Amino acid sequence: MKLITRWLSTVVAVSLVLVGPASPAAAATTTVDNATADRFAASAEWGTSAWSAQRYGADYRFATPNTTISDAAWFKASIAEAGAHLVEVWYPSDSGYNSATPFMVATTGGVRGVAVDQRVNGGRWVSLGTFTLAAGDYNVVGVSRWTSQPGYVVADAVRITSSTGAVTFSLPLPRTSLPRTEYDDPHHDYPAIDLPVGTGTPAYAVRAGTVTVINDSSCGRGINLTGTDGAIYTYCHFSSWSVSNGAAVNPGQQIGLTGNTGNSTGPHLHFGIRTGSTRRCPQNFLLALYDGATPPAASSLPTTGCFYTSLTSEEVVPLG
Repeated sequence: MKLITRWLSTVVAVSLVLVGPASPAAAATTTVDNATADRFAASAEWGTSAWSAQRYGADYRFATPNTTISDAAWFKASIAEAGAHLVEVWYPSDSGYNSATPFMVATTGGVRGVAVDQRVNGGRWVSLGTFTLAAGDYNVVGVSRWTSQPGYVVADAVRITSSTGAVTFSLPLPRTSLPRTEYDDPHHDYPAIDLPVGTGTPAYAVRAGTVTVINDSSCGRGINLTGTDGAIYTYCHFSSWSVSNGAAVNPGQQIGLTGNTGNSTGPHLHFGIRTGSTRRCPQNFLLALYDGATPPAASSLPTTGCFYTSLTSEEVVPLG
């Protein structure tokens, strides 16, 4: 799964904007700042700062990590209708902030955790993923201090976009990370694709399903997502996971951060699809997602025509 050499310089040069899956057509958006009256709650351990110009509004809240208690700061929101919601967060970034800040989303299936690297991508909306939320007025998004990584954790603002229809599919990466032309590239010598993005880019569940964590010398840190269709969607070379083994995930939910672990010569996301023991070419599936169309069924995807048959030394990712 070595990255094609011609793309290595591009990966370094690209400036990534973390934007989640496209918002549904019919939507209503709620934004909650840490200074919004009666909408934010935090203990006295959370300080207030206006130091960074990347802040949302007049200021933001910060706290030191704690490995024994959560001591979460919570954003409260009024959710008018139960269903799928895109959850985004805003924070200022700094090299001294926390690289694995634990964000929490109170979903209908329980609290879901997403780790965010607050050393990068500040001053913009960053997607945590799409979640199923209940209707009501309650604490929806929390920021926990419970992390072993050094540096302040920051709570600034959240944005929640509701939809009248459930999100069914999602690109595996932020749409602005790569142009469409990257999604039809051939792999090395078996059905799969390598997507050249820098370390720390969010990786999303392409559809609903259950995850199995991978950690080996070939795939590195990765995930097998068993979709509700029964197909296996494989992600490799993460720098970190955003979900735990056995977790149920929704389309567009962040499941990890891309990286360069395992058998890899540069940061990228290796993505594959299989049905049973049969590997499928994921290119047509990904192109449909990029175009906003319903992707073809995994079982209908071709098994040839998407890789360089002349390369025979490439290590094949185990089926898992």
